[in-house]
Amino acid sequence: MALEATFAQGWSAPEYQRFDWAVAIFAAGIAIYFYLPFEPSLNILTALCALFFVLSWFCEQRGLKLYKILLPALLVLLGIGRSALHTAFEDAPKVPSYERSYNVTGWIEAVEKSGTGYRWRIRVSEMPGISSENLPLRVRVRVKPSGFAVGEAIKLRAIISRPPGPVVPGGYDPARRAYFDKLGGYGFAIGTPEAATIITTDPIEKFQRRLVTFRYGLADRIRNKAPPQTAGLQAALLTGVRAFIPQDQTEALRVAGLAHVLAISGLHMGLLAGGTYFLSTLLLACIAPLSRRYDVRKPAAIIGALAATAYLILSGGSVATQRAYIMAMIVFLAVLLDRKAFSMRSVTVAALITLMLHPESLISVGFQMSFAAVAALVVVYAEWNERRDYVYRSGILPKIKTNLATLTVTSFVAGTATSGFAVLHFNRIASYSLLGNMLAMPLFSFIVMPAALASLIALPFGLEEFPLAIMGWGLSSLLFVAEWVAGLSGAMAYVPAAPGWLIGVFGLAFLLSTLGTGLRRYSGFALTAICFLIWGQTPKPDLRISDTGQVAFWSAENDTLFVGRKRADRYGREQFMQRAGRPKSDVETYKDTLALCDRLACRFDVKGKKISVVSHPSEVAVECEVSDIVVLTVRRAGPVSRRNCGEILLDERSFKTLGAHDVYITDEGIDMRPANEKGRQRRPWS
Repeated sequence: MALEATFAQGWSAPEYQRFDWAVAIFAAGIAIYFYLPFEPSLNILTALCALFFVLSWFCEQRGLKLYKILLPALLVLLGIGRSALHTAFEDAPKVPSYERSYNVTGWIEAVEKSGTGYRWRIRVSEMPGISSENLPLRVRVRVKPSGFAVGEAIKLRAIISRPPGPVVPGGYDPARRAYFDKLGGYGFAIGTPEAATIITTDPIEKFQRRLVTFRYGLADRIRNKAPPQTAGLQAALLTGVRAFIPQDQTEALRVAGLAHVLAISGLHMGLLAGGTYFLSTLLLACIAPLSRRYDVRKPAAIIGALAATAYLILSGGSVATQRAYIMAMIVFLAVLLDRKAFSMRSVTVAALITLMLHPESLISVGFQMSFAAVAALVVVYAEWNERRDYVYRSGILPKIKTNLATLTVTSFVAGTATSGFAVLHFNRIASYSLLGNMLAMPLFSFIVMPAALASLIALPFGLEEFPLAIMGWGLSSLLFVAEWVAGLSGAMAYVPAAPGWLIGVFGLAFLLSTLGTGLRRYSGFALTAICFLIWGQTPKPDLRISDTGQVAFWSAENDTLFVGRKRADRYGREQFMQRAGRPKSDVETYKDTLALCDRLACRFDVKGKKISVVSHPSEVAVECEVSDIVVLTVRRAGPVSRRNCGEILLDERSFKTLGAHDVYITDEGIDMRPANEKGRQRRPWS
């Protein structure tokens, strides 16, 4: 028996005979890579993969059962190896770690929303003071509106430093995201941008520059022709440019559980490419000589695939859109090959291709929610088709009833499947998400996206104004629903953050529930319940110490956060409150009520432990004698003070190395958890 056949025949449990589980085990290897506290060696991984392959082949040839363990181990190693190889390949130069000013010359690659302002993503051509071999590929700079269009060459002066790490332990890591986006620095402009001249010789870069110029020009054209209230949303749905969506609309959609309509992913690609396929099939079927001799679904599938490709390019080709595109192409390929279009196999093939191209997408919430929704829908509809008795009913009303029932089931299943991942990542629950989706998605599916398709068809002829008006009406109605749902009492609930490893366990539970059958499926449900029980028992931090020495702690009633200065560490404090499940809590200064302060230091109690915040090194020795935690907010503590301080001492050196800290105060003592832990410091994106 050949080694390849072991995936189909070698494993004793029926589930392990399937290709789906091989992909799942490969994905587990990728997850392990990103949670490793060190960067594995590519040479060692290559040697281990070769060794396990040979051992698996040998055991299989000899009929030894050991290969049932060696094969999954080999898949895990392949997942780790693919991730390590991708990480090494994506390595790009960064600016020095310290903050300084640069004269940046380059062209504007994208415009992103940043609070009340905007950020430019600049493709760098020149930065005096940095050699060509150390020149970052791109930087991100916060700017004021200045009249420059995307694709134009500019020159500006900006304060830039390396992308920052997480501001809270276990929180979002901007540096890791920047690493895989090849962003070498973050900063803000300190001068007025000027026009520049850049000669681009790389043909790929030339194409990219022309493409973004076309995309953003098209977005401006859509915004000028669309109804003003929904112009930003329409530009985002048609071109992927989300910088012009009003903040209040984004928040209403998020609270109503409709934030998924903003990201061009499976829903949008499915409706647009599927709508093109349906329309093409209908038109070709009307040509009697053609439809009688040929299967018109196949040319319609080719047209649908071309439409999906055009939409991928037009929308900017983000990772989420690439996932949706891969899935759509697999469906169209299945139509061409007379295979079943929607199956778990097609889902896992799409997941495998995505992970091979972008292993880092596995740990993103977009990947997890996207494939969770599709996998759950495939399983539920497969069960439904097996159990229901299909009875044909003629007439328009029964068909409308069936479509509404299908849409309701789809919204419920997709919402339920993605809710666990959403809560684990965002620490919030859209309480009326099902209601919002049931009311809004018919508008989106039957009015907004068909009108979007019509707008794209009409654009080359200059006839887009009418379909854009219909699309705008549909979006206005959708926004009305979102605002009404968001205005209901308790529309958004907040929960404390879960430990990072729990997301992996929850993912395993989800795989057991969807890929497994019988007892394994029930064990997946049980493991899901266990995850939430563990989550409920997870302790919450009592104290935050930022990377600048700003201290924040909860009141005894856990309803007020006390801080040293309200304006300092605002973003980190918001993340700390969010992860505690209390983002709406009051913020007060401890200097006014709880602390004993003078010009050099403040001293206060938190759950029986004394905390000292010192603003001059001369006071460190004194405070070390009476406090459990001493925080020096300026400069470094001297070697004598550090050596003689028997308690926890944090100073400039600690903050630079370890970043911010979460502090847990228990009966056993004080547990300090840094944001930039030693394991993270060993990774390339640190």
